[in-house]
Amino acid sequence: ECPICNLPLPLDKKQSSFQACCVTLVCHGCVRAAYKRGMFDCPFCRTTSPKTNSEAEAMIQRRADAGDPMAIWHLGGQYRFGWDGFKKDVARAVELYERAAELGVKEA
Repeated sequence: ECPICNLPLPLDKKQSSFQACCVTLVCHGCVRAAYKRGMFDCPFCRTTSPKTNSEAEAMIQRRADAGDPMAIWHLGGQYRFGWDGFKKDVARAVELYERAAELGVKEA
């Protein structure tokens, strides 16, 4: 569910936005409501949004290093599929997914 409005997130992933700063999915309704109020940063944590993929990945890596289970799960996906310049490494992805599952991420 969206952490702002508490409504279920749409099944269509194109109708929600991934926020790299807080590793959270937010529905587009909440993103648009924030924009209408003149808030162009993250609508959940209000951190300045990253401008490049490398800035976003650095934010996610910092959160993963701090033990954030969703950040660890997200990094697992990066390694599993080889997204955003990550070298595809299924063994590393499985290791990250297992760690995220141990920390309570049901998607892992």
